Amino acid sequence: MSYFIKKIDKSMMMMAIIHILLGIIVSGRKEIGTIWGYGSFLYGLFNIVKYGNRNDEASIFASYMVGIEVLLRSVGASVLWEFGKYSTITLLIVGMMRENLKYLKINFLSMIYFFSLIPSIFIIPDHPFSYIRDMISGNLSGPFCLFISFLYFRQRKFSKQTLTYVFRTLILPIISLITLILVRVPSFQNLTFSSEANFEMSAGYGPNQVSTVLGVSLIIIGLAKILYIKIFRNQIFDYFFLLFSIGLALLTFARGGVLAPFIAITFCYLLSGRVRKIQIQFKGYLSIFILFIGLSYLSLRLTDGLILSRYASLLEMFSPQGTNFIGRIKIMAIDIAIFKDNFLMGVGPGCGHSLRYEYGYGRAVAAHSEFTRMLAEHGIFGLFSLFSIIALSYNEYKNRVDYNKILLACLSLFTILTMFHSALRLALPGFIYGLSYVVLNFDRK
Repeated sequence: MSYFIKKIDKSMMMMAIIHILLGIIVSGRKEIGTIWGYGSFLYGLFNIVKYGNRNDEASIFASYMVGIEVLLRSVGASVLWEFGKYSTITLLIVGMMRENLKYLKINFLSMIYFFSLIPSIFIIPDHPFSYIRDMISGNLSGPFCLFISFLYFRQRKFSKQTLTYVFRTLILPIISLITLILVRVPSFQNLTFSSEANFEMSAGYGPNQVSTVLGVSLIIIGLAKILYIKIFRNQIFDYFFLLFSIGLALLTFARGGVLAPFIAITFCYLLSGRVRKIQIQFKGYLSIFILFIGLSYLSLRLTDGLILSRYASLLEMFSPQGTNFIGRIKIMAIDIAIFKDNFLMGVGPGCGHSLRYEYGYGRAVAAHSEFTRMLAEHGIFGLFSLFSIIALSYNEYKNRVDYNKILLACLSLFTILTMFHSALRLALPGFIYGLSYVVLNFDRK
């Protein structure tokens, strides 16, 4: 077993402190971020090869790369923009190869999901190779990450210990991200809030992506209470971690990163009461609920009520007044219009970016919803792809029992909701979707 896994098993608190210090150090030294990113990837690759993935090293180290992706972008580390996705894909593929593909479970619907996105590549307009490469990489690396994660995790038996390692490993770089935000946040006197997403509370990087990574903390801690997993040996630190991650996610004013995990974990809680053999840890849920309500109240006071207006505007999404969210609805409507005009093949991956300007958005803009992007850029094949991923979750859900039903429902719902507001710009949703298909194989107490 690798040294890293031993440490997260025996000394999680010490590892958390180390990552707090790393968050402080990297805030002003982007070259440290570069070394950290590449070093983590190479260290994980070495351990997968050395130990033959006997301890699921691939899933553990891939979860670390998923967690560190936004932090590396925030500090301007000199890594590829899609480094998080590429490294996750590579680690999982190498893990499968070291096992001689013995756990590989090919599924027809999963093949439809990814390969339906290939034909539109051939209709990308004639541009320089670097432009075409960037378009394909930026728009297909996310679906490919989801596809490889699904292949790796589907029907893979996970012990409680392995799932604990994956959750703990994902949390560590999020702790560093929290620290980075706190280091960079202006003093209280200089802190300003408006009706828009707040870059001051997201370390200067995209609030939507930052809140998505912070929001997954609610999924991890919530599931830990259902599955009786200990993230920290003293559970008070679970709540401290949740306090900072969700508190900061709220203050980014990026609603999707908060609402997606909240809806998923609430659905998970309601579902757990209907699934046999599951003993609900009511005290843990009550603690999370009280914490969430408390954070909402504090953020309301801190922002002089602006955060309430921000979330209330969701109810006015079709109003003509023109808020940021209405802008996203307009992008989705334009994507559907592009789909109608290019029904068969779409316009090609990434080509919707500039075309949305021509369809009346006012400027070139990237899609926020993976679902409408797939329709606009992949046409009818994108529609096939959409149906396949939804059918995958539904079919698998019907065949699951006990905790496996809860895990699949929670993680796949979180992924689908995240794809609606943040597309697949990060490795996180694809990885989480794949993780939902593991088979939990441990005693339930």
